[in-house]
Amino acid sequence: MTGTTQDTTAPRSIDPAPTSPLDSPQAAPRDDLPAIRRDAAAALRALTEAVLSLDDEALGSPSSLDGWSVGHVLSHVAMVGDALARQAELAAQGETAEVYEGGAEGRAAGIEAGAHRTGDEHVDALTAAGARLEAAWSLTDSTGWGARVTYRDGTVADVLDCWWREVRIHATDLGEVGTVRGLTPSGTWGLAFTDHLLDFLSPRLPGPVLVVRLEDGARSVVGPEGVRPAAEDAGDDDLTTVTGSAADVAAWLAGRATATDPTAHRDGETVDLPALGPWPSGVPVRR
Repeated sequence: MTGTTQDTTAPRSIDPAPTSPLDSPQAAPRDDLPAIRRDAAAALRALTEAVLSLDDEALGSPSSLDGWSVGHVLSHVAMVGDALARQAELAAQGETAEVYEGGAEGRAAGIEAGAHRTGDEHVDALTAAGARLEAAWSLTDSTGWGARVTYRDGTVADVLDCWWREVRIHATDLGEVGTVRGLTPSGTWGLAFTDHLLDFLSPRLPGPVLVVRLEDGARSVVGPEGVRPAAEDAGDDDLTTVTGSAADVAAWLAGRATATDPTAHRDGETVDLPALGPWPSGVPVRR
């Protein structure tokens, strides 16, 4: 399965007027943020360590994203890290701004400019972005994770979720050079992350499906309205059933290569997997 350059941080126009952190949208407190920070940092470390072993030929080789080399993927990860750190830094001051300086054109130009770095330069850019993000998260611990941001009209907690997705997903987008180093969804995406992706990417489905997880038989209904536990009385058994490992189902929803393609059945017959809609990049955060 071939990936695309879909970006959960697509730029949009905004009102640049400063806001107070006290004006932030109210959301339920979250106790998962420290674990997300740790997993995102681990993903960045794994990606950076992989880059240390890549020569110029490998950096210029095709990634699994159409039209992008490995260098383009690495440039994007560093750039989106800086952009999301900026969202958190501004939010701590009660300010907002577009995700990418210069909007869509600035994003495209920045990725292209960084795509041709040497291996050492890529490592430096990724390391600097990681350090800036960690400083931004530490600042947010003091100023509040509910502060408003431009990204999806959400909060800094949503920015952390976005970084988690960006670094975990794109670390598996290096094509063959990543696959031989174990940077694949099945090798690197834990259950907390795949559960998060099911919820985030559920709007891509045209309607609800019953997802059966191979590892333990867990059953969930996943669809445009989100994720819920399946009914215990077989009340959801008339839905199309998608069966696969947690990583493979999440990778399918994300448009990434799977170790083993999930299967779909309805009324006892094998059917095609549902067609997926666009990535929910410009959709406001669902509360």
